Amino acid sequence: MKIKLLFILTFFVVSHAINAQIIKGKVTDKITGQPIIGTTVIIENSNPVVGVTTNNDGIFEIKDLKSGRYTLIVHSIGYQKLRKTEILATGVIGSQLLDIELEEDITTLEGVTITSSNDKDANNVMANVSSRSFSVEQSSRFAGGLSDPSRVAYNFAGVTFSSPQDNGVVIRGNSPSSVLWRVNDLDVYGAAHFGGGNLAGAGLISIFNTNLLRSTDFFTGAFPSEYSNSTSGVFDINFRKGNTEEHTHSVQLGILGIDLSSEGPINKEKGSSYIINYRHGFIGYIGKLSGGTSPNFQDLSFNLSFPSKKHGTINIWGMGGLSDIDTPYRKYVYEVKDKDKDLEDSQVKIKYREYEKDYLDKEIDFGMGAFGVNHTKPIGSASVLKTSLGVTANKYANTTRFFEEVSETSNEGTLHPHEKLKNIDYKISLSSTLTSNITSKLIHKSGVRIDLLSTDAYAFKVDSLYGNLNEKFSTNNTAYNLSAFTDFKYQIFQQLSMTAGLAINKFELTDEISLEPRMGLKYNPTENIILGVAYGRHSKREELKVYSFINPLTQEVNDMKLSKSDHYVGSIKVNLSKNIRLTTEVYYQDLFDVPVMQGTSYSFANYTTLWGSSSPIINTGTGVNKGIDITLERSMVNGFYYMLSGSLYDSKYTDDLGNTRNTLFNRNYMATITAGKEFIVKGKNLLGFNFNATYLGGVPLTPYDEQASHQQQKVVYKENELYSIKGQDEIWMNFGITYKILKKKSTRTWGLDMQNALLTEQTAGYKYNLREQKVEEDRVFFILPNFYYKITF
Repeated sequence: MKIKLLFILTFFVVSHAINAQIIKGKVTDKITGQPIIGTTVIIENSNPVVGVTTNNDGIFEIKDLKSGRYTLIVHSIGYQKLRKTEILATGVIGSQLLDIELEEDITTLEGVTITSSNDKDANNVMANVSSRSFSVEQSSRFAGGLSDPSRVAYNFAGVTFSSPQDNGVVIRGNSPSSVLWRVNDLDVYGAAHFGGGNLAGAGLISIFNTNLLRSTDFFTGAFPSEYSNSTSGVFDINFRKGNTEEHTHSVQLGILGIDLSSEGPINKEKGSSYIINYRHGFIGYIGKLSGGTSPNFQDLSFNLSFPSKKHGTINIWGMGGLSDIDTPYRKYVYEVKDKDKDLEDSQVKIKYREYEKDYLDKEIDFGMGAFGVNHTKPIGSASVLKTSLGVTANKYANTTRFFEEVSETSNEGTLHPHEKLKNIDYKISLSSTLTSNITSKLIHKSGVRIDLLSTDAYAFKVDSLYGNLNEKFSTNNTAYNLSAFTDFKYQIFQQLSMTAGLAINKFELTDEISLEPRMGLKYNPTENIILGVAYGRHSKREELKVYSFINPLTQEVNDMKLSKSDHYVGSIKVNLSKNIRLTTEVYYQDLFDVPVMQGTSYSFANYTTLWGSSSPIINTGTGVNKGIDITLERSMVNGFYYMLSGSLYDSKYTDDLGNTRNTLFNRNYMATITAGKEFIVKGKNLLGFNFNATYLGGVPLTPYDEQASHQQQKVVYKENELYSIKGQDEIWMNFGITYKILKKKSTRTWGLDMQNALLTEQTAGYKYNLREQKVEEDRVFFILPNFYYKITF
């Protein structure tokens, strides 16, 4: 009897542990942010039906679920029904509050059938085409993502990387420096470790961790008027609020480093909360032990939320990161293996200094920080006012010395000054935006943004190999930028909606006011087909230091304009089933007023980074990007998802000489397959396999002059044939394996995220072998395996 009773008790405890997972979240109005009371939240295909309704704070909680992922159907009278996929049920401790926003459905007010919205569409109500959102879950799940929104975006059509070792985002042939990063309503400088060196707008890995992310809107063209200073695309990132009910913590330890996170209530009664995350990298220590490059990094991010029914909600947030790379000159190595054998039979390994970079000793420091305060307050029952004040800064400093060797077989020698660069940018921003449901058919959004920018930059270089450092460039400059916008969205009739807006920009250092109209139409001929067209004019300023470059002909600063582009996009979205969507977009981008160097083939359409100009900079450059993007995507349902994306495109620019050339980023074609499968193990744990593979056209290369290269002992390129040849096509593959152990009081994860599993190399140009007196291909190899263990409790 006792044995039977013990068996029943054990069975009850085990069954309860298996079914102790929960899903909880908050449902709010997409425009006003106000909680929606009485919203029905049902688990799709549950039998009997499992569902709840939201309370007076818009919060719901579904308890006693089995481990796994679920699809939620969220519905409230007067709002579009939302189908939200890929929701992971977790333990009581460590569960995150889902943020679910519903958009008002004007057709229900007229007695027409309710429409549905897709949870992959952008959160911004003014977005029509070339936009989508992705969640924290996708950011952490996609293979090779490294919890970095930039690398997650590589899975999408029309998006590639500039080089394998950085997270620069090339959108439809545009430079990564043309991408706008907006974090919590503050436009920040490239938020990446090791950023600002070879490529503006790129680094090794994002400074903020996806543990803090609520959602990310990603735009690849013709984006709404509220986004300025970009001719390419936009990342609009928002930090989530911390848990308002209980304190939870997580620790992740892996090859890349240690990651610590904590969140919880500050005052339960008032609903205030905190969330904070700290990371410290280990790869620098590994580099030092091997005697090679030592990249060190650490970062801290936080978000504090203080809601008030009377005064609105205040968020205080910040992010900052420090990183550095020490790359010593190459050491001569003579190593004999099998020393007990005769010398003739021994294996001798010799490493000589062969290339110019082998003689360079570099110390590079990076830094980036942002701090902001956001105040969100409802105005009446149909409007919300959001005001933000923030400051952001970044730093790049490079000290390079040249090693003069005693002999090629010696590591004795002298380090001579070679180059010294520094660039520190600061920006203070104030913005305010009012969003209103004017009528049941009309949404209005207007705002203003004021930026005060400053830069402190210099460049010192030697004129001869063992000479002294001479100043080549120096500036300490400030300027303001004023931008304003207005946007309208009007539901013309049930199937047809229109957006129209205007952005106005005034940058102090350019003698112009930029007027940028934006407009779009979205038409639903049937429930499962969405047609869209959009047009937008966009402008962009360059790095602030560029406006201090001296025109060598006039000995004054260059008289520059903003770079501009017109985007034209046509889109067809077809829901092949409730889980599968096919999206096709054709686009044409016309760039004009692009800065170029007079009398040369250089154009800012290929902008990486500059530390001076030997020619006048004028705005006579143009460019054209055109192509087609196709995506077939299956949401994660029943533990399986996939995304097939492909692009055919052409990216050209015209220089000051009237020559039309390939841009640096014109690969012409790309195709990516991303997929994953999760299995339930032991009734409650999740084993996941994720991978992606990308086929890319080769990078454009410039042929070299072999005779001149031998004479000058360095690669001399044929500038009149810039980017006229193509490198080899490339295949890149990443894979990830995760094993989640879901318990009531904790979630434990073992994981492996492997970058470049096929050991692919990219041709980056050419280099001159000083020892063998020949030109060789310069190939970049980058591999980054991250094996880790994470516990949330």
